[in-house]
Amino acid sequence: MTMFYLVRHGETVWNKEHRLQGWLDSPLSSDGILNAKKLGEQLKNVQFAAAFCSSSERAKETLSYLVHDNNLPIHYEDDLREINLGNWQGKTIEEILKHDRYEYEVYTDYPAQFIATHTESFGAVTERAMYVLKNIANQYPDGKILLVSHGVTIKCIVNAILGRSIKQLWAPPTIEDTSVTIVDVVNDQWKVKEIGSTLHLQ
Repeated sequence: MTMFYLVRHGETVWNKEHRLQGWLDSPLSSDGILNAKKLGEQLKNVQFAAAFCSSSERAKETLSYLVHDNNLPIHYEDDLREINLGNWQGKTIEEILKHDRYEYEVYTDYPAQFIATHTESFGAVTERAMYVLKNIANQYPDGKILLVSHGVTIKCIVNAILGRSIKQLWAPPTIEDTSVTIVDVVNDQWKVKEIGSTLHLQ
């Protein structure tokens, strides 16, 4: 069995500013660092076979607080990055609502009706992320894998494994910063065991 620990990166400066990141980046906030350290403490006794991480700096920074084994193989993957949000990247939600209210509200409230023009589609994110996970499962058929990624990307992975339509993409629970989602796969049978756990913050 391959068991994935899917971790969303810690809170960033832009998260605090309600500024969209996508493929752009900002450093972890003080709370983001603190919560990543708390998660690292919770995970310190888990024997991971390898770590896979989005190539975004906020994910790499988060990973640095989670890994205690200097010999753990670490792989950085562009295909584990967040959804590319095109023209919205670097802008606050308030700024976006001034100019693109209709499109943004479709994105946040009616994902099945969202048509990607300047952004990446949910389908494209799902395809690239699941491709990485399937390759990892083939490579590590009997290991625990630490994987650091992003909110929308993890939502797309969960949605795909549960066999849900894009319409249900934003179904609760929310993928909070440093939350852990656990997925396992045995003989090509994928199961979601836990979504968005934040026990380390309690």
